[in-house]
Amino acid sequence: MMKRLFADIIVPVAVAGSYTYAVPPQLMEEVKRGSLVTVDFGQSKSQTGLVIRLHDRAPEEFTPKEIISLLPHSPAAGDRLTDFILWISEYYMAQQGEVMKSALPSADKLRIRAGSKKKVNSGSSEVTPVVPPSDLTASQREACEKIGNLFIDHEVVLLHGVTSSGKTEIYIHLINDQLSKGKQVLYLLPEISLTTQIIERLKRNLGDTIGVYHSRLTDSARRAVWHSVNNGSLGVVLGVRSSLFLPFRNLGLIIVDEEHDPSYKQHDPAPRYHARDAAMMLSRMHGGVTLLGSATPSVETYHNAVTGRYGLVELINRYGEVMMPEMLVADTRSYGRKKGTAAHFTPRLLEAIGDALSKDEQIILFQNRRGFSPYIMCSDCGWVQRCSGCSVSTTYHKGIGRMVCHYCGRSEPLPRECPECGSAVLSARGFGTEKIEEEIKLLFPGARVARMDQDTTRLRNSSAVILSDFAAGETDILIGTQMISKGLDFERLTVVGILDADSMLYFPDFRAFERSFQLIEQVSGRAGRRTRRGRVIIQTADPSHIILRQVLKHDYKAMYRIQIEERELFGYPPFTRVIKIVLKHRDLEELNNSSEHLAVSLRRRLGRYVLGPEFPLIMQVQKWYVKTIMVKLGKELSASKIKEVIRKAMDDEFKVRRKGILRIHADVDPQ
Repeated sequence: MMKRLFADIIVPVAVAGSYTYAVPPQLMEEVKRGSLVTVDFGQSKSQTGLVIRLHDRAPEEFTPKEIISLLPHSPAAGDRLTDFILWISEYYMAQQGEVMKSALPSADKLRIRAGSKKKVNSGSSEVTPVVPPSDLTASQREACEKIGNLFIDHEVVLLHGVTSSGKTEIYIHLINDQLSKGKQVLYLLPEISLTTQIIERLKRNLGDTIGVYHSRLTDSARRAVWHSVNNGSLGVVLGVRSSLFLPFRNLGLIIVDEEHDPSYKQHDPAPRYHARDAAMMLSRMHGGVTLLGSATPSVETYHNAVTGRYGLVELINRYGEVMMPEMLVADTRSYGRKKGTAAHFTPRLLEAIGDALSKDEQIILFQNRRGFSPYIMCSDCGWVQRCSGCSVSTTYHKGIGRMVCHYCGRSEPLPRECPECGSAVLSARGFGTEKIEEEIKLLFPGARVARMDQDTTRLRNSSAVILSDFAAGETDILIGTQMISKGLDFERLTVVGILDADSMLYFPDFRAFERSFQLIEQVSGRAGRRTRRGRVIIQTADPSHIILRQVLKHDYKAMYRIQIEERELFGYPPFTRVIKIVLKHRDLEELNNSSEHLAVSLRRRLGRYVLGPEFPLIMQVQKWYVKTIMVKLGKELSASKIKEVIRKAMDDEFKVRRKGILRIHADVDPQ
C-alpha cells in the first residue's frame, strides 16, 4: 500500500504558521516544494497555497483536507524563492502568509493561458538596434577589474563613485559578463521614476533580454515578466524592491543602485523588509554576488566596506573629467523678510535661473514638500487646521482647493473662517512644490515649467512623460521633491536650486544629518554632467552648519567620520541593531497601559536594551494613537533569541488586551 504524502502549505493571509494538507494520489508526482496549489481554506471556497514542505507524517489531531489542484498553467515558485519567503518572515518578524501575499501575485494575476506567448514589456515602446557597450575609460576599466577580483573573496562589493562618474557603464559591462555565463541579473532601483531613463540605456546594449518590473505595470505585463523570469528566457530585470520576489532560476548578480536610498525600506504593510539587505541574502541563496552602488553610501554600508566585511571600489572623478558643480550658499536671513512672488527665492538663486534661461539651459528646483502650503493659520489667534484623524496639520493644495492630510489622505474644503475665534484672516504658511510652481511662472513667464511630485505622478506613465519632456528640452524648469534628486542625467541641466535645506537638517532623527547630506549631494549631482559646469544654490538660514560645509566640498568622508563617531558614542547602527515595536489603539489610555505593560515585560528579560515607550513624532494616524518601544541589540546578544523574547511578549500582550482592538507589530532595522 502506497504511503500518503502530506504538504505543509502557507496561504496569503496574516496568520501564523503553515497548514497541513493531504496530497491526492493523482498529484503525488507533480506536487513539489515550491508548487503553487489550490486549497480549501477557512470561509473562502478556495485559496492559493505555497508548498513549503513535503512529508509522510499524518497529523494526529485532525484529518487533513486534500489539495484541490495545482494552480492551472502556473509553474512552481521553486525552492529558492520559497527559502527566501521563509527567511524574510523569520528575519523581519512577519507572518509567513503576509510575506507570501507580498511576494506572489494572486492566482488570477498569475495564471496564464496555455500556450500564451505574450511578449514581455521591456519598458520601451521602440525597438533605439542592440549595440555593444561603450569602451570603458581607464578608471572605469580599473574599477571593473577590481570589482571582479573582490568578488572572489567577498559576496558584497560597494562601488562608491561620485555623481556622474560612470557607474552605469560599469554595471552594463558586469551584466554582460553574467549573461555570457548563462546567469540572470537583477538591477534594483529605489524609485519607479528612475526606470524611464535607465531602461533606454540598457536596451541599447542588452535588447529584449531585459524586462521591467514594478507596481505600475499592468497585470498582464507583470505576469509576463514573472513567467519569463521563471522559465529563464529573461536574463535581466530592472525593478524596484518588489522584484526581489520574482522566481529567479540562476541569479548571478544583484546590483543595488542608490543603495543608500530610504525607499528601499518597506514600511506598511508587512513584511517590513529592507530590499538592499534582503538582496544580499537572496544573492547568497543563489550562490551569486551583490554590487552596491552610490555616490553617498549609507553610513552602515560604508562602515562595512572600510572594515573589510564588503569589498570597496571608489571612483573619485566624474566621467570625462567633467568638473563637479560649483556649490554656493544663499543666506535666507540676509535679504530681509520679502513678500510677494519672490518671497521664497534669494537674489542669488533668481540671478542663476535667469542666467541659465538666457543661455537655453535647464534648471531643477528641489523642495522636499508637495502641496501649496504646509498649513493654514489664523492670523488673529494662531489656530492651525489639523487632520481630524491624525496628529498633523493638513496641507493646502491650491489646484484642488482643499486641505489634504498626507498621512491618511483625508481632504476637507478650505475653511472660510477660524473655528476658534471666527476671524476670516486665514493665511497660508510655508511653501511646497505647488506654490513654487505658481511663483516661478509669475517670475519667469516665458519659461516652460513642470512639477514632479506625488500629486503629478499618480497616473501610470506620468513620470516617464515629465522626464522625457525635460530630456527633450521641452521643459525649462523642473520643480520637484526627492523624486528628482537621483539617477537622472540631462545634458542641458546646469542649475540646481535647493530651496529649504533647513527643513531637512533639523528633522528629529539620528539619521537626519546623513540623509540631508545625501539628498543635497544627490540633487546637486544632476547639474553640469556633460560639457557645461553646473551651479548649485543652497538656500539656508544656517550657512555655517557642518553638513553644509561638507556638502560644499563634496566631502563624503568627512561626513562619514563624524557620523560614525556619534553612532558609536550613542550606540546606534552599525554598532547596534534596532527593533522598533509599534503599538496602536484607538483609546489613548488603553494604549498607554498596553505599552507600559509590554515595556515592563521586555525589561524583565532584556533590561537596559529596552527604551520607551514613547510617542513618535506623529502620535496619531487615522484615529489610531501610536506608541513605540525600541529594543537595541548589542553585538553580545543573540538576535534570534531576542526576537523570540519579543514575539512572546507581543503575543502575550495581544491576548490580554482583546484581539482586534490593540495592534502590535515589530519593525526590524527601522529607517
